[in-house]
Amino acid sequence: MSYHFTFDLSGISQTLFHEIAKLSNRRNAKISDIASDLVSRFQVAEKTGLRLEDAVMLIKDMIDTHFNNFLCKPLFKVAKNKALLLPHCCRKYMDSRCKATFNSEVSSYECNFCSKDCLVYQATKLANKKKYDVFILPGGSCVRKILEKKSYDGVVGIACTDELKLGTKILCSLNTPALSIPLTKNGCSKTQFNFDMLKNVLDEKDNKIEENT
Repeated sequence: MSYHFTFDLSGISQTLFHEIAKLSNRRNAKISDIASDLVSRFQVAEKTGLRLEDAVMLIKDMIDTHFNNFLCKPLFKVAKNKALLLPHCCRKYMDSRCKATFNSEVSSYECNFCSKDCLVYQATKLANKKKYDVFILPGGSCVRKILEKKSYDGVVGIACTDELKLGTKILCSLNTPALSIPLTKNGCSKTQFNFDMLKNVLDEKDNKIEENT
């Protein structure tokens, strides 16, 4: 189930994501307190217009995502056959201007590289160089269908953090290690994620993000 609110973290200092990434190798029992502190320090609620409790939930979920990545990384690194799952809402266009074709067999779009400034174009090009299969999904429920059709021993998924929770449960039930990249802007179209984090994950580096303001 999607969040009941929309968010856009593009106006927040990139240092926030650096701080979140630093927490990936340790799980603190007071994770909610840490999330509240980050929300306060970086004025997340004020800059996004979110309610304070929603901002804390969002940042807490992002911290949890990084921590789960840390746990899965050893198994993921030895995987040979990998896939990247992208949300279709990251496409530049959501109408006929997008030339992606839909594969009903696996309920996924296939990028036809029509717009160089499209996040899906850029992510697909990068993943193909790394020998990943790429699926552009209309929803998280398609994950099981893909993995029942094709065999992968490692998956990278990009989605809203609440969708990532659903996908992670499915992948865990199939004993498939997965790394997650949360959206930094959600919604029904023109969603965004941190491309540097994707590059680090596909290169199997630590999920560190450069400090930029």
